[in-house]
Amino acid sequence: MRHSFRISAVVLTLASVVCFANVASAQGAPPAAAPAAAPAAGAPAAPAAGAPADAEKGEQGRLRIGFNFLNAGIGSAGDLSGPFIGATFKIGWQFDRLMGLYGNISPFIWIGSSSAAGASNVSIGAITGTQLTPLFSLTPADIFEVAAGPSLDYLTGGGASVGPGGSTVGGFSSVYFGLHGKVALHLGGRNEETGRRRGFTIEGNVHPSFTPGDAALFITGGLGYDWL
Repeated sequence: MRHSFRISAVVLTLASVVCFANVASAQGAPPAAAPAAAPAAGAPAAPAAGAPADAEKGEQGRLRIGFNFLNAGIGSAGDLSGPFIGATFKIGWQFDRLMGLYGNISPFIWIGSSSAAGASNVSIGAITGTQLTPLFSLTPADIFEVAAGPSLDYLTGGGASVGPGGSTVGGFSSVYFGLHGKVALHLGGRNEETGRRRGFTIEGNVHPSFTPGDAALFITGGLGYDWL
């Protein structure tokens, strides 16, 4: 009887130790890590570290084109001066936001007259022509442009001198060397997808033509539209 009681006590003690060890092991074990979530179907992949950024928009070369539907101002040569009117077509290449190179093709009409004070003669000249000008352009801001370049100027026309002794009429046709400078405002905006600028253009121009004798100087303003 006494041996049976001792055996039962030992078995009960061992069972208690095993149960206590199992509980302690369960409480001290770290929680299982949650499985990583799979990326959603169709979700864009994250960019690789160190991938180069896209090139800044507007820095790629592109065709530029424009026109002035009106150039107007004044022309003078010696004591001959009068109104100038014409138009301009522009085409070339825009290298980036800052620099461009394009041709200015400007047909025009100039009507000049002169009558010296106290003189009895009146001189009148009507000249038509075309200014062919390659321009190097700088656009430090989207709205502002400055450009300059040499020019070949084809001029043709005639003149009349009227006085007491009768009238004389003469004419000429030739090509002369010239220079051209301009400043312009482009009143528009930039397309953020293509980088192209466009807008209504207001410009001022100075253009000397080195004709024999007194050089002809044309000072004009222009209105037009440009894509650059």
